[in-house]
Amino acid sequence: MKKMLVVYYSWSNGNTKQIAEQLAKATGAELAEIDTVQPYTGSYDEVVDQGQREVNAGYKPEIKPLTVNIQDYDVIAVGTPTWWYTMAPAVLTFLSAQELMRGSKR
Repeated sequence: MKKMLVVYYSWSNGNTKQIAEQLAKATGAELAEIDTVQPYTGSYDEVVDQGQREVNAGYKPEIKPLTVNIQDYDVIAVGTPTWWYTMAPAVLTFLSAQELMRGSKR
């Protein structure tokens, strides 16, 4: 049986977190949260404006290390809220830092 990990980022009302938890429970996967080093602060509208600027600039915020080694998993599901028609910048940072499928012999 393949070992599965659900990695997610969730900021405002937790919808992505709830879906990630449901997926992990339904599949028996482990769960890991992506978290930024510098938390987003301010009102909802201020963070939305900041998020739009970051997406438009291709910004990748620094993220905290995960509590798991993703190389230990066969299947990785990634959950992200939609920020301005794409993934949240923290997820872009996570994906950019990985060597997923590069030279894999699995």
